[in-house]
Amino acid sequence: MPKVKEPLTDKKIKAEIKKGSKTITDGSVSGLGLYKIKTGYVWRLRYTYGGKRSYYSIGEYPVVGLKEAREMAREAKLLLEKDIDPNEHKRKQQEELIRRQNRKTIIDLIDEYLEIKKQNVSEARFKKNYVGTFKNYITPFIGKRYIDDIDKNIIISLIKEVPKIRLKNATKTFKKTYKAKEVLNIIKDMFEFAVDNNYLEYNPAISVKIDKILPKHKEEHITAVTDEEKIKEIYQTILKMSNPIASKILQFQALTALRNGNIRNLKWSYINWNKNIIIFPKESMKTSHSDFRLPLTDTLIDIIKYFEQFSKDKEYVFISLQTNKQISENFLHYHYKKIKLKDIHSPHGWRSTFRTIVAEKYKEHKIPFEVIESQLHHKIGNNVTQAYLRTDFLEERFNLLEWWENFLSDTI
Repeated sequence: MPKVKEPLTDKKIKAEIKKGSKTITDGSVSGLGLYKIKTGYVWRLRYTYGGKRSYYSIGEYPVVGLKEAREMAREAKLLLEKDIDPNEHKRKQQEELIRRQNRKTIIDLIDEYLEIKKQNVSEARFKKNYVGTFKNYITPFIGKRYIDDIDKNIIISLIKEVPKIRLKNATKTFKKTYKAKEVLNIIKDMFEFAVDNNYLEYNPAISVKIDKILPKHKEEHITAVTDEEKIKEIYQTILKMSNPIASKILQFQALTALRNGNIRNLKWSYINWNKNIIIFPKESMKTSHSDFRLPLTDTLIDIIKYFEQFSKDKEYVFISLQTNKQISENFLHYHYKKIKLKDIHSPHGWRSTFRTIVAEKYKEHKIPFEVIESQLHHKIGNNVTQAYLRTDFLEERFNLLEWWENFLSDTI
């Protein structure tokens, strides 16, 4: 079969195609030629790499013209001079193109991550610890960036900014290193999710250590009030507050020793009026080993019924009249500060106060230690003990709460 050894021209190409030539070789660039296929002709560059002959496909004729084919063939030869296989180079370029077309932003990754995470944690924890953290501390800084652009230095810069952020109506996390640690842990977990789903080859946050980039925060713990007369004074201060909404909510916590989160997240659906108990599902508890049943004394019932006029048609029992919504995370601390208790006692401090005083007063009430621990929703004993413990001492705890209220109310 005749081969054209001289430099090709468009005229020569058309003539060879008209004759039906299977191979039309260009004399200008060694190895470049047109090869006949079923649908027409394609440009290929014949080359040798690693002792093996190969062909590098350039494109179909006439979509790729003579001039362009020569330029692409010369570029391939330059790669060969650098000991790079042009076919392997093209494959990597195509993979990179596909990767870039399908690359995800941090917002895309967050959406997928949260979709999985919300199935494994309680609704309250999901909103506070995950949705809130991303909204306030992560998305504003890196949300629009591509996940494969994020490196260790970017994450370190983000973490350094966290303690500087002051959220509206909240001061608790301002200048606090512990919030930065929470954010870093979530970022690490999110990128681990990306690795597990083959979005990334490695976790860029895995080697970031909080103690290497931020000073350790020293918590200022308020000692629980265990002086009998002092705690009774605090209780009376709460009862005499001018704001009845705040007064009754703070009183409810004082009488039950519930955690702040359980006070805030108390729902009408948790209340069983037939048995006069509140049933907190285990997912809503900090120690989620079991549901928590709270027996309701007459005073606790009166407090709840007081809120029927404000929130009976809403999801949560305790609401703020200013917002007409569930009380904020800062509500309890705000009102302790307002009545000048902030530096003396804290809302959460009622748990330690309750546990200490009730234990010391055993001779008066004769209620066992297990009942006290059960009221605080603490695990009792080891795994063997828990396996045989089939009660939450509901009746005994009702008596305990009545004794506790009488103790706090006795100012004589």
